[in-house]
Amino acid sequence: MDKRASLSLHARLLAAMAAALPADQRDHPDAQCLRDPATRPVVDEARLAPLVDALGLDIVEQTAIALALWVELDARLAASVSLLQGNAHRIGPARPSLGLVASLAACIDEEPLAQATAMSRLLQGTALASGLLQWADAQQLAHARTVQMPTAIVAWLASPEPANHGVALGGQLRLRPLAAPPWPVPAAWAQAVGRLAAVMTGACTVVLRGADAGELRGMAACLADAVGRRAFELEGHDAYAESLAAVAAREGVVPALIVARGLPVWQAPAAPGGTAAVPQLQQGSGSLIVLAGTDIAFESALPLHEFELSQPDAHDRLALWASLRETEVDGLAAPDREAVARSRCGISVLAQAAAQAHDGRAHAAIEAAVRASARSLCAWAQVSADRIPADAWVGPPEVHRELGLLLTRCMARADAGEQLGPLLNGRLSPGVKALFIGASGTGKTLAAQWLADRLARPLVRVDLAAVVSKYIGETEKNLGQLLSRAEHLDAVLLFDEADSLFGARTDVKQANDRYANMQTNYLLQRLETFHGVAVLTSNSKARFDDAFLRRLDAVVQFPLPDVAERRTLWSLHLGETPQVDTAAMSAIAALVDLPGGHIRNAVLTAALLARQRAQEVSAPPALSVDDLREALALEYRKLGQRAPDSL
Repeated sequence: MDKRASLSLHARLLAAMAAALPADQRDHPDAQCLRDPATRPVVDEARLAPLVDALGLDIVEQTAIALALWVELDARLAASVSLLQGNAHRIGPARPSLGLVASLAACIDEEPLAQATAMSRLLQGTALASGLLQWADAQQLAHARTVQMPTAIVAWLASPEPANHGVALGGQLRLRPLAAPPWPVPAAWAQAVGRLAAVMTGACTVVLRGADAGELRGMAACLADAVGRRAFELEGHDAYAESLAAVAAREGVVPALIVARGLPVWQAPAAPGGTAAVPQLQQGSGSLIVLAGTDIAFESALPLHEFELSQPDAHDRLALWASLRETEVDGLAAPDREAVARSRCGISVLAQAAAQAHDGRAHAAIEAAVRASARSLCAWAQVSADRIPADAWVGPPEVHRELGLLLTRCMARADAGEQLGPLLNGRLSPGVKALFIGASGTGKTLAAQWLADRLARPLVRVDLAAVVSKYIGETEKNLGQLLSRAEHLDAVLLFDEADSLFGARTDVKQANDRYANMQTNYLLQRLETFHGVAVLTSNSKARFDDAFLRRLDAVVQFPLPDVAERRTLWSLHLGETPQVDTAAMSAIAALVDLPGGHIRNAVLTAALLARQRAQEVSAPPALSVDDLREALALEYRKLGQRAPDSL
């Protein structure tokens, strides 16, 4: 056996460099480190072993990466390389060229190796293909090109532990370490971590599905920790998987992950109803974790395993709340236990509420946390800031009864079918979908706000202009993300004029009809699987498919108010107004057959008229019957109608 094999790579490399020096250069000061037996590598060779094993590097590539690493950190070795390449006096220390690496490797190898063969191995090897080595000057002739190691990999090899902050690689990609979640992992998720860790002994693709990016990243960090790795998210590239794989190879993602004992995490694009290809990274990357929504399929050359982050049950919610409040479940007050057990928001939102709760008060803390988190829906919806008292909604007794039943259905979503038969209980969805039908101004939106307030949840009004897109597939993507986020927050969604989005399907007479029907089909199916509370409003029931109406939990008709209801509406809008006597208000309520929305407008206009008159005479504003009559005339004119003559 060649005695060189018993020497370290560093010792063999120094000996080969010393032997390659011309006779007149052997006493040069820059060559002294080559003959100094005390010279040690600035980075121990053992740090390179994971790269050698995972990427299968031969002796030529080992020589190249060792020399490329050491010259970056050792000024004396860099000066020796420059001396060997004959450019010490012109440009000072330089990176090693391909020709130099090949000649040194030919001397180091135990078997006789031609320099051209060594160059060929390096050109076709994994070190360059994976981005571990990169060209510093790719326009030169092959033997004159110099090689370098990415700065991030050099820094990680020279450091005992990888940095805790994100690290930029070659310009397009960034590796961001994911931290463990700050909340206890639900029992079902912990079981999934153990099951998935067992299958990740070999290379595979693990798809984690969920609505909240923070929960998905926390789960990825737990999964990486279970296999003795650290999760790093690939950031900064929004292209398709094939392009991502090419960029990752060019920027040395896989070698960086090997050095950091990292596990790659990829955030898949949101494309409901479509199929996405999973990026195939270079060998040595091991498993890949994909973070995705619930409406996208994947194609992968590796074995594919999936887990959907289910909604935590009441036991998990109580355990999390007690843990973050540093107490036992039995030590929680009964109202707090009930509020936490009944809430259906995601685990991260519940953790935020627990951190902000003062003296318990779980009910108020959860409502505040959900309302704050609902701001993330601002791209497609607006969070209503209105509050409706329990007795502020006016309507017929049968509508009150239906709204009360709907409220009970919403509050019993978790256990509504416990005492019922298996056929019903097995198919019962935790979502509640209701359709409010009635003329404009009859209180449909007000009733939706009343329902949200009773549930202590924000009312999120969907902006149809932001959701609907002229591009095929964009509407589905927007609505899919909106519904997923609303499920996670347990907010109440309101679709005003919903027939424009969920209307009846039409006969196919042209290509646009077919795509419109496909979009409607997807929206109807996605709403059916929605696990939250959604309220749709429309002026006509006839604009919806019978099949769609069957999928709804409630269809509430809002009639025009009668005289007694109008009298109550006037009273609630006017408040304490002594200038308007009871007889006049009763007459107005009997003569003016306008619904509540128009009554609201008339009262506001009358208050402005009173203020305007008061400013003219420099007196305090006082609303009168004449102001109401004038305001009602303006309201009728706005509707294109004539006010009653007797008014």
